[in-house]
Amino acid sequence: MHEPPPDLAVTGIFILCSFLLVALNGFFVAAEFAIVKVRRTRLEELAGLGNAAATRSILLVDQLDDYLSATQLGITLVSLALGWMGEEAFFNLFRILFPALIDSNATAHGVAVGASFFFITVLHVVLGELVPKSMAIQQAEKITLWVSRPLHIFYLIAKPLINAFTSLANFVLRIIGYHGLEEQPLSEEELKMVMKESHEDGVISESEAQIINRAFSFSDKVAADIMIPAEKVQYLSLKRSLEENMKITEKRIEAFRKVARKPVFVDPKLKQDRIMKIFKDTRSHLAIVQDPATKKNVGIVTMEDVLEGIVGEILDEHGN
Repeated sequence: MHEPPPDLAVTGIFILCSFLLVALNGFFVAAEFAIVKVRRTRLEELAGLGNAAATRSILLVDQLDDYLSATQLGITLVSLALGWMGEEAFFNLFRILFPALIDSNATAHGVAVGASFFFITVLHVVLGELVPKSMAIQQAEKITLWVSRPLHIFYLIAKPLINAFTSLANFVLRIIGYHGLEEQPLSEEELKMVMKESHEDGVISESEAQIINRAFSFSDKVAADIMIPAEKVQYLSLKRSLEENMKITEKRIEAFRKVARKPVFVDPKLKQDRIMKIFKDTRSHLAIVQDPATKKNVGIVTMEDVLEGIVGEILDEHGN
């Protein structure tokens, strides 16, 4: 006994709905990758110019986990609906196109089922996954601005369901001995890798990359690494004669008495970050590097020397 032929109008509606579901799946996939890829600083810049979509997009980025859960829920629901509707719709289309062959031959019937499954899978993977993913990665900013309003509306509608699923997942994790997911801070090596990739992608400039690299090693260096050696330091001393001091400067020694301050001494092995704190506490811009064992002055270190550890060499007004 043959099944009654499928209704052409109903089949057409189901096929149209299948394509709409593929497009909807593509929307959620594009939204997922775009909000992960987009730069928050760029969104802040656009928001400052009065772009309302950028202001909404910042909310998406700030609550990234929640909105990623929304996109995952959307992808799952759409995929289930597509699997239920799409395969049946294209199988009925084959029955309409080849009624005598499919309805009278079991082998042809099986081939039609397989072809329907293959066709809807190709549509789903190519148009619903790969294409929107590539578009989102290449145009993250544009797509984030475009999806911000509809994704926010979907999130508000689906929020109770998302919270319920999240609570259920955490409950299952506790039963099997795991804790809920917690965001782990990036290690120094991971941060360096992110910085390197950002530089290669043109997100940060060469000079910015150098500053970040120097910042990583800032606390590793000690005073001896950045000091000016004692033999290269020219200074005035009250123990010298005026004539001797005049060889160093043409100014009168009395002018320096008024601005003379108690010297600040630091250990040659003192870390840069500690030196910076001493400068802040004493309101000094210069410290004498002194060997604690011999009490011998081995050099001086200035605020400029410490800052050069981060920003690179600083030239004075004479280019020195």
